[in-house]
Amino acid sequence: MPRRPEKTEILLVFISILLSALPFYASAQELSYDRYAPMMREDPAGARRAAPLRSSRAKNIATHFLVYPFEIIRWPIDKGLVLTEKYYLDKKVQWVYDTVEDQGIVPRGHIVRLGSLGGGADVDFIRLIRQKENFPDATLRAWADWSKDTNFDFGSEMGLERIANTNFHVSEMFRYQNLLEEHFYGIGPNTSAGDGTSYRREGTTLETKAGYRWSPTTGADLNFAYRNINITNGEDGGRGIIDRIFPTGSIPGLDGDEILSFGGEAVHDTRNLKASSTRGGRRRFGFSYHEGLYGSRARYFKYEAEANQYQSLGSPRRVLAFHFYGEHNDEINNGTVPFHQMAKLGGFGAYPRMSHTLRGSDFNRFFDESAVLFNLEYRYTIWEYRDFKLDSVLFWDEGQAFGEFSRFQLKDFRESYGLGFRVSAVDHVFFSIEIAHGDEGTRFYVKSSTPF
Repeated sequence: MPRRPEKTEILLVFISILLSALPFYASAQELSYDRYAPMMREDPAGARRAAPLRSSRAKNIATHFLVYPFEIIRWPIDKGLVLTEKYYLDKKVQWVYDTVEDQGIVPRGHIVRLGSLGGGADVDFIRLIRQKENFPDATLRAWADWSKDTNFDFGSEMGLERIANTNFHVSEMFRYQNLLEEHFYGIGPNTSAGDGTSYRREGTTLETKAGYRWSPTTGADLNFAYRNINITNGEDGGRGIIDRIFPTGSIPGLDGDEILSFGGEAVHDTRNLKASSTRGGRRRFGFSYHEGLYGSRARYFKYEAEANQYQSLGSPRRVLAFHFYGEHNDEINNGTVPFHQMAKLGGFGAYPRMSHTLRGSDFNRFFDESAVLFNLEYRYTIWEYRDFKLDSVLFWDEGQAFGEFSRFQLKDFRESYGLGFRVSAVDHVFFSIEIAHGDEGTRFYVKSSTPF
């Protein structure tokens, strides 16, 4: 079984990366020096004599100490670029990826958390059997994603785009999820971090979706879904047992639910890229009704609003990224909102989606019927090579989970802030390392995606 990295090891790696990146920000005049400058100079009479030292060795080291760690890593970087140029490695890797994708198979790898790797693939059967030209508007695909001891996600989808040469589309989707380690601390903005538990969520979803696109950037969908959710004790050894800390009946949905849902959403998306956009934005509004079956007391409306905006600051290398998310679940006719369907905040918020991004807190840290969240990032590209680039990120997260609107209070906001680095190529993030500090401590993230 692979050894889980210690926090001190991750911190040392992070500090090394930080020190190696700082020279890009420092002025060239302060950090540049010539190790091969002549140590002799001529006086006006033509005689040569030793040039006096301009500073002591200690002062020279203190002045240029930021350069030294960069020079340690410069040699392997330079060698890697030389080999890449000599053997066309970047083009070969891109050719292999494009060739596999043309066959209808898109492999995926991801890092869920430190010490937990994952992978999977998305298979387009229309491309696989070489029928895309004959059926350009048909969708027939399946996917599988997994990560050790954490997640298994399998599904399939079939549908049609541009029905009868119109902008209508329809699809059917089946999905099975087995999440072995979901965290739960209770409901409300003031729950204790000491009450952490782990539960296992197993869910099956059947969904029918139909919609219309007015343009490539604007569309709306209606959906009808059946969900079967089973809740049992989790498999995280260091946490409490959810049934003992939260007895049956104290938390709605603790016994699982079967739910019918009907709703719709509208999307307006003007981003120039999906994973690392430098301009444009995305707006999404959703509304749905949920009804419990076979003894389930679930009965509620769900309202969602989400907005992303990306603004270049004089150059595509400098981008200000903003994200807002709001959710409210409204009980009706003496019904309840199951805890596993409530608004959730905490963690990195990417794959697999557990809760929305609040990086200074554990994932699923805050549950309640409503939530509001703001994320702000400043992204600066500090290194580029063809389609590859290294971005530095400064971020601020601010959010809270609450019940009814009358219980919303400014003092219940939780914040986190930090910085990180992301390596990407052609709008795909391959590696991201981030450090975040919040009210409950400092957290490290190693991911292969962006939170928004």
